[in-house]
Amino acid sequence: MAEIKSLTGAGWLKDADDNFASLSSLAGLHVTKFTFDTEANDNAATPASNADMGAHPMAVSVPDNAIVISGHVDVITAVTSEGAATVAIGLVSGVDLLAATAKTSLGLAAQVPMAAVKTAPIKLAAEKAVTVTVGTAALTAGKFDGYLVWMEGA
Repeated sequence: MAEIKSLTGAGWLKDADDNFASLSSLAGLHVTKFTFDTEANDNAATPASNADMGAHPMAVSVPDNAIVISGHVDVITAVTSEGAATVAIGLVSGVDLLAATAKTSLGLAAQVPMAAVKTAPIKLAAEKAVTVTVGTAALTAGKFDGYLVWMEGA
């Protein structure tokens, strides 16, 4: 295990640099964050409300050759709908990160692993935007942060 130096007093900048060097085993590991909010519009050429049914590209993308190995959803505001709405998250297909998930699983403070990518990691052949797909019914509320964990591939 790498030894992390305390950042106090004179020489703290060198200690910080040494700390980054000692964590070189994490080189190439990245986390990309995105936020889905029903009160905002998506990042499509013709923006639409994220509350509407359909595929909603986010303003965040993952680069070419990235190998996505994990992901997680942190619900900030409960996802609600007047119908039986579902939410799916994808890069290449609409469900390769998170399969269609019922609104009941996306309640306030829910922590939802992106199980699809954990069982089948994805290597991208081109840069891809994160897409959140609302299915079955439109949403009336909801906000969540998503975190994608990926490595640089060749």
